[in-house]
Amino acid sequence: MLIVIFPILAFVLSAYGGDNTQKEVTPYGVSCHLCGAYGYCDKQPAHKKAVNALKSYYEKKGLKAVVIKEGGRFVEADVYRNKEIVDRALFDCRTGRIRSIY
Repeated sequence: MLIVIFPILAFVLSAYGGDNTQKEVTPYGVSCHLCGAYGYCDKQPAHKKAVNALKSYYEKKGLKAVVIKEGGRFVEADVYRNKEIVDRALFDCRTGRIRSIY
């Protein structure tokens, strides 16, 4: 019985508690270069600047951001790594904060 249970248990533990070396795509509390580090912009950036800032932030990480929604205060984008979606991010134009919405 132990011969059957041990391999199953080892598989389950490795699948759920395995090596987590991949860094988080959008860390909590990150802000773009347009605004200060504390989430304050002197002037709310135009959507074109916000989109460019969002794309450049992810390009530096080797990822691609594709804007799916833009309007009002927020810009929403899907983030891709090698044609696979890895995150959906929300850029707050008022504060300059970028956050994951997953």
